[in-house]
Amino acid sequence: MHSKRKARRNVYRWVAAGPLLALLAVLLWAWPYMAITEPSGAKVLVVEGWMDPPALEEAARMALDSGYSKVYTTGTVRPFAHYLGPGEAVVTRMAMPAKGNLAVDVSGIDGAGFLLIADNDTVLDQAVTAEPTLYHAVAPHPVDSLRIQAWPMHSRVTGPEIFVRILEVGGWNVNVLQRDSRYIHADGKAEPAPSTFAHSAMDALVRMGVPADRITAVPAYGDPRSRSWGNAHAFGIQAAKDGITAFDVATTGVHARRSRNLFRLACGEQTNVGVIALTDPYCTRSNWWKSRRGWGTLLKEVFGAGEAQAVEVKKWR
Repeated sequence: MHSKRKARRNVYRWVAAGPLLALLAVLLWAWPYMAITEPSGAKVLVVEGWMDPPALEEAARMALDSGYSKVYTTGTVRPFAHYLGPGEAVVTRMAMPAKGNLAVDVSGIDGAGFLLIADNDTVLDQAVTAEPTLYHAVAPHPVDSLRIQAWPMHSRVTGPEIFVRILEVGGWNVNVLQRDSRYIHADGKAEPAPSTFAHSAMDALVRMGVPADRITAVPAYGDPRSRSWGNAHAFGIQAAKDGITAFDVATTGVHARRSRNLFRLACGEQTNVGVIALTDPYCTRSNWWKSRRGWGTLLKEVFGAGEAQAVEVKKWR
């Protein structure tokens, strides 16, 4: 009897361990399968703009050292996030008059504050604290433009005095609603304020030495359910317009295979899509299992691996 019970327990252990062993096998196989580097040989590079600065720096070096003659940056609408020095401002013009309550999250140094101006009406004139705080205001009518401006500081402040983390109208990020945004320096000079990751990545690559005339930003506007597919779809339209038949996508680590599949779907079977897996320091082959971020990154790609097939099925319904 005792030996039968023991045998039964061993069977149960193996049954319980089976799924865990299967999951472990999948995860051990997943990293090299997903973090692929297979260049197309083309001289066109597509850089996914949502990546962290170290990955963008690696992409910039690749663009300069590997002879790419044309670089495209992709990206969806980014959060409204700006550091402002004394007297500096961001002015956002709406694509159409926007209505709803206003919300802005701001923090700053001692003595700092900001103005929030809806069209010509000052709706907030507020001192800030070091802790991020969400402030609310009511626009008197649908607004065509919003201006958030840091107070001029009387003491000598050489860097940013406030950080604006959120600016919303009716619960919507203003970057989704905007026609254009401008950064206004204290001396009145203006320059574009990037509202998408495509534009902010382009600015970053230029600062890293890639010639501006070699880069084209391809933003994906709106609020797509899948940012990865939104980026690929927007580039597919641009590629058809520019007659691109081969290119490489630069993205981070284990996102590489999913990106290539989505760009292939967006650009069509006639396009040769290569891919380059840039370094993700938190999810390398040797360390992904040592941190929560590494596990999260890998599992996200395991569960998202079928996105291209899901998009294709949806297209033909």
